[in-house]
Amino acid sequence: MLRSLVFIFVYLPLAFFTQIIEYTPWERVVPSEGIPENIRLRKANNNLDLVHFEGRYYLAFRNAPNHFASKKTRIYVLSSIDLENWELEKEIHLKNDLREPRFVVYRNTLFFYYFEGGRKFWKFEPKHLYMTSKKKGEPWTKDQLTSMDGYIPWRLRINNDLLYLSAYYGKNAYNKEPVDLRLLTSDNGLSFHTISEAPQLLHPKGIGEGEFLFDSHGDIWGVARSEFDGSYTFHANRDSLHIWKVNYSEYKFDSSLMFTKEGYVFLIARRNLDGDGRYYRKPGKHLKNLLRYSFTKKTTAIYILNKATLTWRHLKDLEGTGDTAFPALIENEDGTFTLMNYSSDLTKRSKNWIRGQLGKTYIYKTVLKVDF
Repeated sequence: MLRSLVFIFVYLPLAFFTQIIEYTPWERVVPSEGIPENIRLRKANNNLDLVHFEGRYYLAFRNAPNHFASKKTRIYVLSSIDLENWELEKEIHLKNDLREPRFVVYRNTLFFYYFEGGRKFWKFEPKHLYMTSKKKGEPWTKDQLTSMDGYIPWRLRINNDLLYLSAYYGKNAYNKEPVDLRLLTSDNGLSFHTISEAPQLLHPKGIGEGEFLFDSHGDIWGVARSEFDGSYTFHANRDSLHIWKVNYSEYKFDSSLMFTKEGYVFLIARRNLDGDGRYYRKPGKHLKNLLRYSFTKKTTAIYILNKATLTWRHLKDLEGTGDTAFPALIENEDGTFTLMNYSSDLTKRSKNWIRGQLGKTYIYKTVLKVDF
C-alpha cells in the first residue's frame, strides 16, 4: 500500500510532464532571409543568447569555420521587433576565438558579455572577459575589459538588486590543476567580486558551465558539468549562498539552461544518445570516455529537477543532431517561451557529435509550452 502511495504522489506527477510539454516546429533563424545581407556567415553558427529589452529582441551568436577555436571567429549581435527581420547591432572580431555571449538586463541597462580565447584549433586558451552595455535610445558603449581575466562566464542572474555571475577559472582547465567554479557579484556590471574566499566547487581536473537560478525564496538551484566525470547538481540556502550542497552524477549536461514554471525547475541541455546516456564509463580513463562521447550521437532535451534528491528526470527530447545544444530562452506574455538553439541540419540524417562539430550548424527557434 505504501509503495502505491509513493508511486501516485511522487512518480506519477513527474511522468505526466511528458504529455504536457509541447513546442512548435523549429524555424531556421541563422542563416535565413531575415538576416542582414551584409553579414558574411561562415558555416558554423553556435553559442547564442537571446533577450528582450525595451521593445526589441537581441540575439547574439558565434560564427566561425567550425566548432573549434579559430582566428576567423566573429560574434554578431542582432536586434529585431518581431523575431523575423533582424538588424545588425555589433560585429566583434579580435582575430582570436570568441565564445559564451551573455545578455542580462540590470538596472534599466542591457549588458552584454563575451570572452576572448586563443586561435589554436586543439587548445582551450581563455584570455579576457569583455563587457559592453546600452540604455534605451542610446548606442552601445565601448567594449571594456572586466576584472575577470582567465575566467569563463556562464550565467548572469539578478537577486535583491544585485547581479550574480557564475564563472570558472578556465586557464587551469586541462592543465592538470584543480579548477574552481565560483559565484560572483557586481553592482555595476563591470567589477565582480567573489562571494567567499573559497570556491563554491573545486574539481581536481576541470568543472564549468555552472548554470543556476534563484527560486522565489532566494535559494539557489544549479548544475555544473565536468569534462572528466559527469555533472554536479547543487543547492544553496538563501542565508548561505556560498555553501553548496552537491550531488554527483555520471550523466553530463552540456550547455545547460535552467528556468522555472509554477515552482518547478526545468533544465534544457545536450543529451547523450549512447546506450543509457552516461558519460562517465571507465574510471580514470578520461581520453577513452571523451573519444566515445565525441563519436556518438547527441540531441537537445528537457529535464525536471527532483529537489529532494538533486537529480534530473528526462522529460522529452526537443530535437537536435550532430553538434547541438546551446539554448536561449525568454518567457512570453502568454506564459509560453521563445526558445532558440543551434544544431546540425534538422532536415537531414542524424550524425554523431564530432561530424557535427566539423560541419555546418544553424540557429533555430520554436515556441515552448509547459502546461499543468
